[in-house]
Amino acid sequence: MGTARVLVSDYGTGEPMSVCARWTGVETRAFRAALRMVKEEFAEYVGVSVDAVKKWERLRADIALSPAYARRMDEKLEASEPAAAERFWAILSAPTAVEHLSPAERGEKLGAGDDDECVIVSARALTGEPVLVAVPRRTFVLGIGTGAIGAATAGIANSSAGNAFAAMFGDAAINHVRHFDQLRMSLIESDNLYGSALTLPHVLSALDLLGRLKRGRAGEPHGILRMQTMFAETAAWQFQDQRDFVNAGHWAAKALQMSHRLADDYYIGLSLVRMSQLACDQGEAAEAEELAGAARRSAPEDSLFSAAALTFRAHAQALDGDTLGSARTYDDAREIVAVATDDPKWGMFLDHSYIDAYQAYTYAEIGDYRRATAQFDAAIAAMQPDYPRDKGVYLARAAVAHMAAGEIELAAGAGERALEIGRSTGSARILNKVRQLSGMIDTASTQTGVAGFLDAFAVWEEEQCPDRS
Repeated sequence: MGTARVLVSDYGTGEPMSVCARWTGVETRAFRAALRMVKEEFAEYVGVSVDAVKKWERLRADIALSPAYARRMDEKLEASEPAAAERFWAILSAPTAVEHLSPAERGEKLGAGDDDECVIVSARALTGEPVLVAVPRRTFVLGIGTGAIGAATAGIANSSAGNAFAAMFGDAAINHVRHFDQLRMSLIESDNLYGSALTLPHVLSALDLLGRLKRGRAGEPHGILRMQTMFAETAAWQFQDQRDFVNAGHWAAKALQMSHRLADDYYIGLSLVRMSQLACDQGEAAEAEELAGAARRSAPEDSLFSAAALTFRAHAQALDGDTLGSARTYDDAREIVAVATDDPKWGMFLDHSYIDAYQAYTYAEIGDYRRATAQFDAAIAAMQPDYPRDKGVYLARAAVAHMAAGEIELAAGAGERALEIGRSTGSARILNKVRQLSGMIDTASTQTGVAGFLDAFAVWEEEQCPDRS
């Protein structure tokens, strides 16, 4: 679906003029192409950094420009030469083509580094048509590839298939919302126990089914939209656990977009909390704090959303150098958790041990390793038993903190336990930290536990990249 071109009256002349109904990375890139500028020229022309332009174009439709930037784009479009404006609309209205990118352009589009590398795989749409699908390499290696491909191609169906689906469910007395609500809770429990590598394909499949129900006008529309919002946030979280930040950002943005269509503060708070933690995981302190503040304003005062928002805000404050403010904000989060009403749909994990573990993570990130390790130990001892994947995350972070503090035996012990959980759950958050530990630890050390950790790590590496010589 293309960008809407809205015709309004120019109050000065009475002549119609074109207005871009929305500004995302797609429209930004089209405008730059229409102006025939390179990124550096365009950034100077618009008055933003080159990095901002690169980010907008990399995320394309997955990022909406802020109102201030959108107004700036409106002004620049209105002031542009008629030929440039016509090129802009022509580019946006043209059929989407497969892009042929150079390796450098592909790296910029997907994000630098191995974490965002994609593989192109062949698949078939429901019509039988062969298609090419880009799947993050880690996603494919961890076994999510088939589910992600299915979700990516499931919507490529002809209209007769869509009509058949609508006819099948349109008039049926089925409570679709209840079904998907129960499914989501089951998938969340499975994610907590077995990891997102196993559950993510089912989350993506559910999102595809919800979309087909909505297009077929089956079920109660508002309830279907609520379920789409909840599943989009769940998909964002599970991609985040895989450290696939591009897809995580996409689904978090989709959740926020749908929550605004619901005009419901509960779902807006849900989406903003997810986006805040995602920013924390990427080390974007300013954005994490801003999003946490927005989530706090949207969420009910004494809700688990508020406690989560304060937790992520506290982490961001510390990353930004405000350690005293961070400590106070963590205490505020604990106060809310103590009085918050239980939420049967979200935040079952959020208790004092979760906040303690996150603060330990904060200590580790700012270099206070001794305090971090002591608090990790206390949080792990107090945490709920039904969250083995989270325990693996805490152990992996604790192991790196122990190593940074010079406690190699404790680091090796925690690292080996974390690796076992990471291999079982496929959590990239765990395995990324374990890999970091392997680069810190002295392979020649004869201290207790080091050989065991290194042997286990070597076995895991061989599983991931077997020697085929």
